[in-house]
Amino acid sequence: MVQRTKQSTKEEADHKASSSEEEEKVSSKSITVSYKSTRSAKPVGPDDMGATATYELDTEKDKDAQAIFERSQKQKNCQKGPIRAPEHLRATVRWDYQPDICKDYKETGFCGFGDSCKFLHDRSDYKHGWQLERELEEGRYGANDEENYEVSSDEEDLPFKCFICRHSFKNPVVTKCKHYFCETCALQHYRKSQRCYVCNTQTNGVFNPAKELIVKMEKHKADHDESDSPAEEG
Repeated sequence: MVQRTKQSTKEEADHKASSSEEEEKVSSKSITVSYKSTRSAKPVGPDDMGATATYELDTEKDKDAQAIFERSQKQKNCQKGPIRAPEHLRATVRWDYQPDICKDYKETGFCGFGDSCKFLHDRSDYKHGWQLERELEEGRYGANDEENYEVSSDEEDLPFKCFICRHSFKNPVVTKCKHYFCETCALQHYRKSQRCYVCNTQTNGVFNPAKELIVKMEKHKADHDESDSPAEEG
């Protein structure tokens, strides 16, 4: 029987010494990082752990196009009082009709807005200065003629010009919605749309002769011829 206890213990000691030397070599080559603790149990980062994170690669919100537009809108809303006039243009120009007179009613005698129209329904014509001077020279200025102020009942409802061409009626026709047009104007508009030019009501292509308007036109023409005949004889 042979006992080798002392030799085995010596081998184990040598093995431990060699392993410790190897660990020291490895530890000397490794990189260690140390940091100071915040001494808080709160996790590092945002409170919601990035649940409401936004995209940070876009333009800043105070410099993008939307922010510029909002600033310009605020500046416009803050404008109060009179605005400075332009330096190179100070003339006031009024085009076409006066803005307080209804153009449709003045030209055609009809307005689609009716009594709710905000412009003045006036069909009167005013004389120029040279016309008034000529009447003064001829002695006709200020002469009151009662017939000039007589208005017959049929003239109140019937227009005197076509609403499409803005000229006197030629072969007038009437629709179901009681709007009057020239025959050619009504047919040309019907090719584009089957609805009424004035009120946009469906006409179904029904255009009846405007008998009342034709009688009115013939009567007006006869009165005009009678008024011209004495002047020619004189």
